[in-house]
Amino acid sequence: MSIQSELQNLFPPNIIKQATRLEPAKVDALAVNAAAGALLRLKGQPSEQVALVSTMQPSTAAALCRWLIDPSFWGLVSNVTTH
Repeated sequence: MSIQSELQNLFPPNIIKQATRLEPAKVDALAVNAAAGALLRLKGQPSEQVALVSTMQPSTAAALCRWLIDPSFWGLVSNVTTH
């Protein structure tokens, strides 16, 4: 399975669309870090991962999605000095 198809299974279309429009200054990096850890703990359990994503704040889910789509985006996020 490709990363694109996995992302489409994990995130609803509106979250994927939102992810592509994120501004680095609007990302709550700590929330995304916690979400990524929770998602990783569910490795190999796709239905539980989908359930977890569905409980996330949309902004956190979108930022997590963006991180998975474009890891270089986090270079921009890490350069933000104020939130």
